[in-house]
Amino acid sequence: MAIVYRAGLSDSEIASLQSKLRPQLPDEYKRFLKKMNGFYFSDPDFPQLPVSEIDEDGISFDRMFGISPAQECNDLASFNREFAGELSFLTDVLIIGDDGGGNPYVLIGSPGKKGVYYWDRTHLHDRGIRNISDIAEQGGCGNLYWVAESVEDLYSSLILAVGGEVTFIEEP
Repeated sequence: MAIVYRAGLSDSEIASLQSKLRPQLPDEYKRFLKKMNGFYFSDPDFPQLPVSEIDEDGISFDRMFGISPAQECNDLASFNREFAGELSFLTDVLIIGDDGGGNPYVLIGSPGKKGVYYWDRTHLHDRGIRNISDIAEQGGCGNLYWVAESVEDLYSSLILAVGGEVTFIEEP
């Protein structure tokens, strides 16, 4: 499977991005953006991350956001402007990726809730018997399920989930 990525950002590009976001970009995400300005998995399929709290035992991962103003659905600032307000009951929320079906991955810095979560925004997993969320929805926003301690742990889990050789392709 291939990971298609854009070249990392400079400090000035990250500072410009930061001026468009609230909360502040966590250091771990800045480090990621310096290495890769977002990425996505190419065909044939998305990797599946194991999440035992969901009936299907796993969730898809499609892409990690970076700066991509020409593609608002892949742009970190645009995506956060449009959807992060739905999680206003939490503090320090940054939407960092997507499953390919409208369900984001969220980096949360709230005390007692720090980590990366899968946000079941479309209620894809609502009907299961075993679906036990880590953060219950409020106001119909969809439940959140913990998936990793950090962005680095999420990335490592994704590489393991691919289960084979990973090819890296830099977009021009």
